[in-house]
This record gives sequence, C-alpha cells and structure tokens, in this order.
Amino acid sequence: MRSWVSYYFIAIFMILGLGACGFEPTYASGSQLGRDLENIKLVAPTNREEYIFTRSFEQRLGRNVGASTTLRYNISIYDQGLDVSDMNISHKIGNVSYQLIDETNGDVITSGKVDSFTSYSSEGTLSVAAQDDASERLLIILADKVISRLTAQLPVS
Repeated sequence: MRSWVSYYFIAIFMILGLGACGFEPTYASGSQLGRDLENIKLVAPTNREEYIFTRSFEQRLGRNVGASTTLRYNISIYDQGLDVSDMNISHKIGNVSYQLIDETNGDVITSGKVDSFTSYSSEGTLSVAAQDDASERLLIILADKVISRLTAQLPVS
C-alpha cells in the first residue's frame, strides 16, 4: 500500500513533466489558436434560441464585434417523447450547422454540424418551465460543442 507521500511525489513529477514538455492551454491568450478564437463574431440572434446560443458562446470566448471572421449558424431543435414505465419523459434533440466565414474574401474557413440532446419531465404543472430549461441546457451544450469543434478544426499557423 502506497502512502500519501508517494502520491504527492508522483503528482509533483507529473506537473513538472507537463511544464517541461511545453504544455500550453488551448485557449491561452498568447497562442495562435486563442487569438483565432477571439477573432470570431457571431451573426446577431433573431430569436430566443439563437440568443441563448450566442450568449453561451460569447461567455466562453468573449464578444468581438470588430472580428474578421463571422460564425454563421442554423439551430434546429425538436421534442421527442418517451414512454418509460409510465413516466412522462421527453427529450429535446438539437443540432447546430455552422460555417466560419472570412469576412475579407468571403471564403469558408471551416464548417460542420454538432448535435446533442437533453431530457426533461413533461408531467405536471411545471412542464413548460422544464421544457424551457431543457432548451436552454441543450443550447449551452451545443455552443460548447461548436467551440470544441472549432478548436479542433481551425488551421494552426
């Protein structure tokens, strides 16, 4: 059985090893990827779903109205009910198709589609509130997935 001291030394060596290998956080403000992600503006929202998506996206990366790249997106959300052991459980299923456009020449830098789902109880007097909450959770998840996908897709210079 190892003592806590040995786990302590293992943790120290792992941290020092990460520092020695040049490990850098993906969103570091000085990194090229960090600058590219900060240089994205979103198309202005026109409805509640787009507003929640945009708010969530901008909370993670910040708002940059003077950016040279624009993220155009299309959100699609629908409900799917389930009948599981007489429990009224529904799913919110959604996807976001997106294109990152270079505003200087109109070229598509990258594009893709992400999808996800969340569940809620459709039973009782609070079903409308539960449905709204599920929509908001789903849009936050989709915004996070778009950011993750952009992080993987943006070209490294």
